[in-house]
Amino acid sequence: MTAPAQARGRAFDRLSRDTIGQYLVKTLRPGGGTRPALLLVEDLGKRAVVKDYRASGWLLRRVFGPWLLAREERIYLRLQGAAGVPHLIGKLDRHALVVEFVRGRASSECPEGSLPLEFFDRLAAIVSGMHERGVVHCDLKNRSNIVVGDGNEPYIVDFASAFTYEGVLGPLRRLAFERFRLDDWRAVIKARMLVGGVRSDEDEQFVRQRSRAERVVRAIRNGARWVFQALGRR
Repeated sequence: MTAPAQARGRAFDRLSRDTIGQYLVKTLRPGGGTRPALLLVEDLGKRAVVKDYRASGWLLRRVFGPWLLAREERIYLRLQGAAGVPHLIGKLDRHALVVEFVRGRASSECPEGSLPLEFFDRLAAIVSGMHERGVVHCDLKNRSNIVVGDGNEPYIVDFASAFTYEGVLGPLRRLAFERFRLDDWRAVIKARMLVGGVRSDEDEQFVRQRSRAERVVRAIRNGARWVFQALGRR
């Protein structure tokens, strides 16, 4: 497995495509079509999640899956050491990424009013720190990506849709970054409204102002999913 330099000599050093069965605890989600498999593995008392596109449709498996993983790997490296973000363990191969497992439950599973306001204060600090490192998540509206860990500690997971401040098309990219940053904050406030039970007219108005950038991204994502599903059936 290819791992960041600081992670070498630790758990999962011997994890590979050939040995993964020795470390497998269970399949969290089977792969297929447009979805990568999610596998829970354990070594030396530590657990990790393997995100594996090898069982996905052929177009994802051969072309877009490796590109998406390489992109997500760069995001994790940029956020390495950031509070509330699982650390990257390494790359199994071109089809699979290995990331720290966060024990907890998705905020989407929490009933209204079940989380204290301090949870959302800490979540806001995590999002702010992520933005300071030049990363926007772009999919926090999916509340399964906001995890409630032990002691009600917030975590943000799944950076497949994340976007960075730097790269090609500099000025346009920076403009898009600012729009996506607002969308991240809308998602945090909406989670606080739905799960924290805190609502105000100002928050309601801010959440309703979904940006054009978010609508475009969601349309592209839904269109790509349809294409992958259609091609995967061939």
